[in-house]
Amino acid sequence: MKVQNNISINNQTNFTGASKLSEKIAKKFAKAGNIGEGTSIACDFLGKAVVVPAVIMLASSEPKENKEFSAFKNPVAAFIQLGLEVPVLMAGSKIVGDLADKGYFDKAKNARKGFSYNEKLQREKFIDTFEKIADKTPKIKEKSKDFLTSIKDGGYTKKAAEDIVEILDGADDKIKTAAIKSFKNFEHAHENKFHLQNRICFVAALLLTPFLCAIENYIHPKIMNKIYEKRAAKNPSKMVKMPNIETFLNHAKGAVPIQNKQGGAL
Repeated sequence: MKVQNNISINNQTNFTGASKLSEKIAKKFAKAGNIGEGTSIACDFLGKAVVVPAVIMLASSEPKENKEFSAFKNPVAAFIQLGLEVPVLMAGSKIVGDLADKGYFDKAKNARKGFSYNEKLQREKFIDTFEKIADKTPKIKEKSKDFLTSIKDGGYTKKAAEDIVEILDGADDKIKTAAIKSFKNFEHAHENKFHLQNRICFVAALLLTPFLCAIENYIHPKIMNKIYEKRAAKNPSKMVKMPNIETFLNHAKGAVPIQNKQGGAL
C-alpha cells in the first residue's frame, strides 16, 4: 500500500511539473510578438545551415561523396539567402513602414471606420488622449510615468497592453473606456502595419526565389570542386573517391555511371 501511495505521489509531482512547464511555454508563445517574415527567414536559415545537412549525413545511405554534395548545398543556399534576401526584405519592410506612417495606405473610408496602417498617428493620438486623462487623474498620472515613456520610446509592446489594464484598474468607467478605445486604435494600427509589411515581404521573397536559386546553382558546384581538389591534393591515394562534379551531376541524373581512374564503375 505504501508503495502504491508513493507511486501516486510521484506521478502527481511529475504531472504538476510538466503542467507548469507547459504553462510557461504557452505564456511565452502568447506574449511573443512581431513573428513574421524575418523570423521565418531566421528559422529557415537554421534549418538549411544546420539541421538538414546533419540529417542527410546521418540518415542517408548514399555514398559519402553523394551525401556531402547534397548536404553542402543547403548551407550554401542559407548563406546566399542571408546575404541577399534579408537585406532586401529589411529595406523593403522599412520603406513600407515609413510609407504607412505617412498615411499612404490609409483610405478615407477605412479611416472613418477606425481602420488604419498609420501606427505613428495613432500612437500620437493615444499619447495625447492618455496625457489629458492623466492630468485630470493624479492617481493614474502617478502610475503611468514609465508606461508613457516606454510608449514614446519603444512604441507598442505586449507589456504595454498588459500595463494599461493595471494602470486603469479602479478608474472611472468613462475615463477607462476613452483610454482603452484610444489604445486599441493604436494597437490595431500597429498590427495592421506589421501584417502589411509581412505580406509585401512575402511577395518579395517569392519574386527573389528564382534569382537566389540561379546563384546557388552557380556557386555550389564551384565550391564542391574546390573542396574535392583540396582533399585530393592532401591525399592523392583517395582521388578515386573524389568524382568530378560534372560527372557526379550526370550520374545523379542517371545518364552515366561514375568511373574511377582504372575505368571501373564506382
